[in-house]
Amino acid sequence: MLSLYLFLILGFIGSGHCVGMCGPLVISYTLPRKNSWYSHVLYGLGRSTTYALLGFLAGSFGQIIQSLLGLRATLLILAGGVMIYMGLGQLKLLPRKLPSLQQYKWYQKSVGLLYESNTWYRTYPLGVLLGFIPCGLIAMALSLAITQPIAIATLGMFIFGLGTIPAMVGFGILIQRLKIPKLERYAAMVMVVLGCLTLWMGVYQLGWLPAPPQSALLGKLHPASLPGTSDNQPDLDRHHHHH
Repeated sequence: MLSLYLFLILGFIGSGHCVGMCGPLVISYTLPRKNSWYSHVLYGLGRSTTYALLGFLAGSFGQIIQSLLGLRATLLILAGGVMIYMGLGQLKLLPRKLPSLQQYKWYQKSVGLLYESNTWYRTYPLGVLLGFIPCGLIAMALSLAITQPIAIATLGMFIFGLGTIPAMVGFGILIQRLKIPKLERYAAMVMVVLGCLTLWMGVYQLGWLPAPPQSALLGKLHPASLPGTSDNQPDLDRHHHHH
């Protein structure tokens, strides 16, 4: 459950980034007509729904790797590597290229139709569609989701989306006063450190390195959903050598 708090914190801290990324989109659907406050809430819930779907897919992929293939250590190494790469990309220390949906005509047309729609609920499907726009912050959250049980990954990514809503609804000025974009840099640094420890945990489970610092905390942050994966590999090795 510790990871759920991390998803929420990552969403809230990254909300300054969301205002920068999604702010122009929100302004563009607000300008033609007066929007009630719930329009922005629906937009945020739409994005959160998409993030939950992405979390479900990431968690499912992780479960296949660790439960069916028994490659939990490999999963942790993969997740740690992605965290490091995305964190360094967020800090502008590495070039980062993310896949994009905006190039597809069907996507552009669907978004355009929703912008022109007069229905009161149109901002929800708009949020669902725009939630697929790639973003380093989402990629960092997904790199955490991939090591979680499916239910935690799905709920965690939904909570991550909810964490960004306050800024999108009306705290834009407050966020700027709090200098949250600077906090976002700290979040990226924390993600790089977490990535290094996660990768170390994976290598430890292969029996190649001693246990990383805070391994008990890391165990809570990346809970194994099923016993009997390669988590106990170093212990098994020691047991084997003892005999």
